[in-house]
Amino acid sequence: MATSSAPPGIPDSFSAHEKFLVQKAEEAIVNGVELKDWYETRFDEGRINLTTIDIGKPFRLKNRVRVFFDTMKMHGTPTSIMGCVQEGEFTRLEGGSKRRMLREFVMKEFLQRAHWTSEDGHPGGFGIEQSLCRAADGSYQRIREGLRYSLLDLRELGPTFRWILLTVQIHDFVMEFGPIRKRFKEAACVVLDSAFTYSIENPTPDCEIEITIGYPFVDFAPIPNVFGFGPGKFGAAIKLYTFLAMRNGDVRTRMAFMAAPRCEKVFDFGKNVPDPVYGGAALASAVTFGLWKTDAFHRKLDSRMLGQHSRVHQALMDGADKVWCSYYRGGVP
Repeated sequence: MATSSAPPGIPDSFSAHEKFLVQKAEEAIVNGVELKDWYETRFDEGRINLTTIDIGKPFRLKNRVRVFFDTMKMHGTPTSIMGCVQEGEFTRLEGGSKRRMLREFVMKEFLQRAHWTSEDGHPGGFGIEQSLCRAADGSYQRIREGLRYSLLDLRELGPTFRWILLTVQIHDFVMEFGPIRKRFKEAACVVLDSAFTYSIENPTPDCEIEITIGYPFVDFAPIPNVFGFGPGKFGAAIKLYTFLAMRNGDVRTRMAFMAAPRCEKVFDFGKNVPDPVYGGAALASAVTFGLWKTDAFHRKLDSRMLGQHSRVHQALMDGADKVWCSYYRGGVP
């Protein structure tokens, strides 16, 4: 992964933690661009070996989840990579102006309005807070207090900002352990950057516009956790949200997530404490002199982790679709 000294030009008024976050944001962007380029090249060419999985829960919107495990070179060094691609449907558009309507929603409204109250009374979707940014002139700044919870139009990335650091509260991180259903407080630090925000007009004969927004994950967990793979526990990772306005009025979505290297720990109890799950698997392989292979075991657990990620984000899309319906019909969510 990219490792470098602190970027020059950070204001002396920044705290040690803010300086740390600036450095991690810059590293995340460099790593994220490599991941994005690897994924998009191979996805477009059909060179990713995708396997469909059942994420074990029905959702309002139709969706399909496929996972992959592969290797890549990051900064010239071979590393493992794992990820998932979720494809689904959004409520269709009736009438004209498909490009304009969908572009406005994705760039201005999608992340800004991605929060609601779920049927069980708990918060749903994402909570978004802006904190630090790098302006177009290269200077590092704090987001003004009155703007911390009001996300900008993402088309300002580039002309006004090089990047913006977000803390994302993940409200739908729910896991089931037999009859027990546990809701976890989880959050991630991510970076909005123009390298992950773009649109393509007429990408295929049946599609009017393809719009993508996304972000790399910062190597910092805003809420400490014991998970070995998750927010703040990725070596490098990105999330991409793609919306497609089809000529027949359909709106389709594709979400992609990938992290490198692959999960190395299921639980993280500290640097000097072995992971009881993957550490136990390695021990079992050692005592059987390699007769018991860990590959299938790792793939099964890694697929479950990607399934959990997919459940969280399909819940996000289920809620966001309701916001989308109100938006293009002129209502208020």
